[in-house]
Amino acid sequence: MNSLRGENHKTGQGICTFGHYERLEKYAAETFGIRNIPFRWSAQDLISIDKVPYIGPITGRHERVYVATGFAKWGMTTGTMAGHILADRIIGRDNPHAAIFDPARFKADPGMKHFIVENVNVAKELISGKVGIVHKHVSDIGEDEGAVVRHNGKRAGAYKDTSGTLFLVDTTCTHLGCEVEWNEGERSWDCPCHGSRFDYAGHVIEGPAVEDLKVLDAQE
Repeated sequence: MNSLRGENHKTGQGICTFGHYERLEKYAAETFGIRNIPFRWSAQDLISIDKVPYIGPITGRHERVYVATGFAKWGMTTGTMAGHILADRIIGRDNPHAAIFDPARFKADPGMKHFIVENVNVAKELISGKVGIVHKHVSDIGEDEGAVVRHNGKRAGAYKDTSGTLFLVDTTCTHLGCEVEWNEGERSWDCPCHGSRFDYAGHVIEGPAVEDLKVLDAQE
């Protein structure tokens, strides 16, 4: 994707996560002359079906429960807008922008097309994760390296830290059962279906999953 947009990609679907950082570093060096980048990280940004944020009552039946999400990398500006819209809603004052961001604005056309496309993508990732053939074994993993491996005849996630300690987890996401993929740039297990992320030991970093990945016994 375009470097000006931060090398964005769907969680768990970036084939080479290091590649995204390398392209950003190249862009920064060529454009701004930057030679040293001491820190780097990936952020997750939610995007609505029609690319417009949801700001307002979460549903028509829960008008006192408010949501502000789907900012699509425009958190500072849209977050400020959300503050005004929600404050006006709470005190009963009309806001001219409220209807634009209303979470209940969804219509079948054209939103349904995007909804179907996204769900087809989820289904594809779910199926490919279940039927994909895994060739690597734990013995193939080097220090500070992670990968999906075949362990006791089943798919598993393996990571060895710099001291050689092995961390072995079940790669089935605890949210809805998709198979997580290794993110080498972040040393994390990322779900390509709904965006959950887990650290190399299986602990939840970001939802919608709320339960850690199952830890496997490397001696079995």
